[in-house]
Amino acid sequence: MKLHGHARLELTDVHTGEVEVVESDNLITNAVSDIFNGYGGSLNKAMLLWRGDTGYTDAPKDLVSMFYGGLLLYDTALGTEPGTLFAPAAAGVVGTARCNVVNTTKNTTRGSANLTETNIDPAGGVVSYVYEFATNQANGIIRSVCLTHPMGALYSEMTEAPDASPTNIDRLAFGGALGGDQLLTGLLATNCYPTNEKGVLLYADPAADEAVAGRVDVENAALELRHHCLGLHTLDLFRRDTAGTWDSLLRTETLDITDFLQDVSVNAGRYCRLCFDAEADKLYLVSIPAGSSIAVGAGIKVREYDRKTLAAKDYTVPNNTGGTLRGLVSESRATPLNGTVYGGSLYMTDPATYQIYRFPLSDPTDVQAVTMHSDYMQPLCDAHDGRLYCYYRTRGVVLNTEKNELFSCEAAGYDTASSGFSTTVPVLGEPAAPLRRYLSDNRIRTERVLRANYLATINDLPKAVEKTADKTMKVIYTLRKGEDA
Repeated sequence: MKLHGHARLELTDVHTGEVEVVESDNLITNAVSDIFNGYGGSLNKAMLLWRGDTGYTDAPKDLVSMFYGGLLLYDTALGTEPGTLFAPAAAGVVGTARCNVVNTTKNTTRGSANLTETNIDPAGGVVSYVYEFATNQANGIIRSVCLTHPMGALYSEMTEAPDASPTNIDRLAFGGALGGDQLLTGLLATNCYPTNEKGVLLYADPAADEAVAGRVDVENAALELRHHCLGLHTLDLFRRDTAGTWDSLLRTETLDITDFLQDVSVNAGRYCRLCFDAEADKLYLVSIPAGSSIAVGAGIKVREYDRKTLAAKDYTVPNNTGGTLRGLVSESRATPLNGTVYGGSLYMTDPATYQIYRFPLSDPTDVQAVTMHSDYMQPLCDAHDGRLYCYYRTRGVVLNTEKNELFSCEAAGYDTASSGFSTTVPVLGEPAAPLRRYLSDNRIRTERVLRANYLATINDLPKAVEKTADKTMKVIYTLRKGEDA
């Protein structure tokens, strides 16, 4: 469906009454189209449209608002490429808003929907969202105005923790409508230690119709890459049902890791880590010395594999922080930030203070302390486009790798008291809708989810707008169907 979007900003000086108006047309990105048409075309659209987002109690009642009913204001122009689905880490979040929601929190980044002037007319093929910002809200330079998912408005980045929110990002899990667990039953495991059972699910590749899990075979000093059939394009009638789980294993690649692991005991799974950086297209194997902490001067081994060729490159990262580092890097029911490799850097934490340290693999001796703002990040739920995320039960935490700084946001977590934290698994070529790996029924399961802060539209303003404490601001964003962007 063709859409045309137009944004109008009205800034009113509260002292003089002078009104500054800036407006322009926008770009419709590929985000929503990719969500509906990705994953091998396996999306059950009828189920999605019938059920909506069933756990999302305040979900919009029209489909346009369900996918375009959030607002994100950035301090950086984002360009004209339809494939830009997320803002880069260098772009700061100036303001946010949600359709049909008046902001009653202390969050000064988020504005309010004007419930009177907002016009949602699906039959007429037009929606006009009107958002208002008080003098203390969304202050700063605004260069780009974007529509997003309604929950994308909860991704403002603040130096102080926001008000506790009942909002649960788990409500973005579309379950059977978007596929996942039912296609990967052969991968259901009781934990994610890389040395145990079925290993760690690393990524899904719809084009190849497979998902790849990694397992470290300590006894034979081997890294196994297990390729499982997704069943998106073909159905093998000769697959076997073993103990209630369809055998989806297609093939296994075995890589020699002799002399790489620093522990080969029964507890070795705690001291090694497998991870995948989809943006770099690299697999990483991390090995640390055995023990609850890593001493000053001790070395951390990192092996980098090219996903396509499996060519390997080794790094040794010294602990030159001047203190001990946390010793456990592996995942069981949760993925720790500690031991993560993303964006060319290894992230480790202090076991006592939770201070995060960043070690660039290009120069492992150049240790960088993350600016924490008295916050912390222990589990890791997601990593993409220069930002690492953790969703706690009442709020989220964002590590901006461009700024090397930790922020809080309103997006709350997947976790419950019994399930532990969940983490995303990249789907190659489909950044807006990865898989989520989580614990349920004492098994590690998967389902497809949305990254709520996707850019559904991009409207780079013809000139920068400065919102100050002397001004109120109204944003009027109109979408019409049947027109070219």
